[in-house]
Amino acid sequence: MIDDRVRNEKPRIFEAGLSLKRNADNTVILDILKQFLGRGYTVEVVGNASLALASVVQKTPDAILLDVRMPGVDGLSLLKSLREMGVQTPIFVMTGYDSTQVAMEALEKGATGYLPKPFDLLHLDRLIAHAVGQPAA
Repeated sequence: MIDDRVRNEKPRIFEAGLSLKRNADNTVILDILKQFLGRGYTVEVVGNASLALASVVQKTPDAILLDVRMPGVDGLSLLKSLREMGVQTPIFVMTGYDSTQVAMEALEKGATGYLPKPFDLLHLDRLIAHAVGQPAA
């Protein structure tokens, strides 16, 4: 029998690379994503690759949203490390520096999806919902 607390628990998603200290644009993006995704998901935010790796080791999230450009190790390197560790969680890569080369590299390294900024929040919600097997919010 499934415990009611487990059945009603929201899927856990975390975002890596959107540091509040980087610039005002990222603060706005972070706030919007947290508010929007927080309607249907438990959102955890980490500011760099080291914190992201530690968080995944502690408790694997249901989905991961990575920024390509982040403090320290970049998002594509983090993606590669997570996949080499055997993490099968859906990972979505986003970037404000859209290029075919970056998109191809992200997909080759195991990204579930690639999102150039700005992106449609409803599209992101549908992608994550599909990946984690939940109805979109």
